[in-house]
Amino acid sequence: MRYLALFGSPRRTGNTAVALSSFLDGLASKGHEGEMVWLHGEKIAPCTSCNGCKKDGKGTGECVIPDDMEKLYSLTTKADLLIFAFPIYWWSMPAQVKLYLDRLYALDYSALQGKKLFLLMTYEGEDHNSGAELLKSTFRCICEYLEIDFIGSLGISTGSLPASENAEALEEAFTLGASV
Repeated sequence: MRYLALFGSPRRTGNTAVALSSFLDGLASKGHEGEMVWLHGEKIAPCTSCNGCKKDGKGTGECVIPDDMEKLYSLTTKADLLIFAFPIYWWSMPAQVKLYLDRLYALDYSALQGKKLFLLMTYEGEDHNSGAELLKSTFRCICEYLEIDFIGSLGISTGSLPASENAEALEEAFTLGASV
């Protein structure tokens, strides 16, 4: 299975990076291959709602904005599994993730049907975290609308213990990756 890991933290080596690395190690242990994209390092402009991408009524996969989404459209459509990994900010996703999601508007959504999606979140708050619940609900709705299979999620509280020191959470991330 080919994956695209969309790493939405502005911190390259923080808690989310550590958790994602463990999840990807689990995927690799079963022979899955793919790419990780650090969204913070990509130039992604906001959608201007010009509808230039919808000339055919479905989505051309080409946006009039010349930026890094051009390569991300190709990576997205080629992947069988989309992994969203990010810290929770203000009960929601970071801006980097939202920009990417908004710009998926340019695609013909049939190119996304049948893909799988996994959601990996870190947060400083304690468990039970309402931000994680809100985001699971959001991504379930996105998946239902786009006919993507929401295969699971993992939320890791990092308030009292950094992910790098949380062996139980890292083992769970690895096991979930290996179970895909």
